[in-house]
This record gives sequence, C-alpha cells and structure tokens, in this order.
Amino acid sequence: MTKLSGLFQTIRSRHNAPTSDDTIQRIFYTSRRLRKDLGPVKGKPYIDLSYNQMIAALMMPKHWNRLEVQSSVEFLLASILFVIGSIGELQQQLPVKSLFMAGSVMFLLGGSTQLWQTIRAWQRCQNHILVSFSLGLIGVVTAKAGTLFFNVDSISTWLSLNLLAEARQLLGRDAYLAGSILLLISGIAHYAEIGHGRLLFVERHHLAWWGCTSFLVGSLLYCLSALHGFAITKIWTFNFYTERDSIVLCLSASIAFILMSLLSLAECSENEVKNNNLTV
Repeated sequence: MTKLSGLFQTIRSRHNAPTSDDTIQRIFYTSRRLRKDLGPVKGKPYIDLSYNQMIAALMMPKHWNRLEVQSSVEFLLASILFVIGSIGELQQQLPVKSLFMAGSVMFLLGGSTQLWQTIRAWQRCQNHILVSFSLGLIGVVTAKAGTLFFNVDSISTWLSLNLLAEARQLLGRDAYLAGSILLLISGIAHYAEIGHGRLLFVERHHLAWWGCTSFLVGSLLYCLSALHGFAITKIWTFNFYTERDSIVLCLSASIAFILMSLLSLAECSENEVKNNNLTV
C-alpha cells in the first residue's frame, strides 16, 4: 500500500531555513510544476492569482524555446482548426476534411511535445526525485494515444478511401471514440495530479485548476460527440446520436480546449506575474 501511494505522490513539502526576521516558510514541490519547469512554490501548493493577474499572465511575452509554450500553442491551433471545421460542417461549407486533418496533426504535435517535456522532467529529477510523475505520465501518454486515434479518423476521412463499411467504421467513428475516451482518461489524470488525493475540489484562483477542468469538460464533450451512430445512444432520452448534435458537441469541446490552451499559456508566466505583482 505504501509503494502504491508513493507511486502517485504528486506533492511534497519542506521548510526552508529561517530568514533574517526568523520566519520559516513551507516550500511545496508538485509534479505538475516540476514537469512544466516552474519550480517549487512557497506558502501553499499553488500560486494564488486574481483574475486580473491571470489575464496579465496570458498577455505577457512568451519564450518559444520553452516546451510548455510550444505544446500550448500547438493545442490552441488544433482547437481553433476544429472549431472552424465544426462551423464549416454545420454550414456545409469550407474544406472541413482538410481542417480536421490539420487540427489532428497539431493535436499530435502538442501531445508529442508534452510527452517529451515529461521525459525531460523525469531525467532532470531522477537523482533527487521529490514527487512522482506517474499521474502526469499517464495523462500525457493517454493524450498522445488519443491524438493518434484522432489522426486515424481525420486522415482516413480526408483520403476518402474506398473501403468496406466495417473498415470505414473502424478507421472513422470507432477511432474517434477511442481517441475521445483516451483524452478523457488524460483529463482525469491531470485533474487528479493537481488534486493531491482530493476527489472534488474548487480552487478559483489556481490557473492549473481552471486548465485541468476545461480539459476534463472538453474531453467529456468529445466523448459525447463521438457517440453519434452507436446503437447504445438510441435508448437515451438525449439526442446525442444525431449528426448535427455530434458536430455541435465537437464544436463545444473544441472551444473548451481553446480555453484550456490559453490557460496553459498563462500558466507559463504565473511566476513572473506573482513575483512582480502585475495586473491589467
């Protein structure tokens, strides 16, 4: 049991040395902040920001050489392409197949960047590991796998392959559902990573809480969108199984992912905003 709890230990703390005024402050190390190369935080497990400070963090210039900035931008572009593709599909305009394929490729790039970021964090901390990256690794690996299934769906649709109905369903609708379920698992893992053992919690001034919550909501909406055409939905009172409902849910999920990406970008600058006490 101890080994299992240690495997998912996402937070640890220590007390720093007394300062000149004899105050002792607790320092927290969390797996999410270490993965994102944000370092430890003093006083509490996360940086407490006002909503104005969150906006200021988003507006601050970003450094492209940081992997977190790269993955956030890649997910942002992917989500925007999915939004445009969904709107085009609702209006039966625009080259929606190309938009969804491009968006899937950007999701794949974002997932790959996150995976490399986590591997680098583990390599950097393996000689003095303070916390476990297990939940973070589950989150990025399942997200990466989910984006691969999204690519199978979008590329097979874009190519318009002349396949048997069973093969077309396997490469299309089934792949979309599998990818959505994997993204949902990723969202749950990321939410659990910042929960530190808590099941349900609200941290309104925590950027990562908003980011993980929007990721979780978006991935759940993708799952509901992917249920279109499956017989099980026909026993529900909700009309999630019509094609238009599926597209609207995909659009809603992509909007949630745009929010998640913007929050992730803001998170890259939360240290600077807090240290300089910036607002908009």
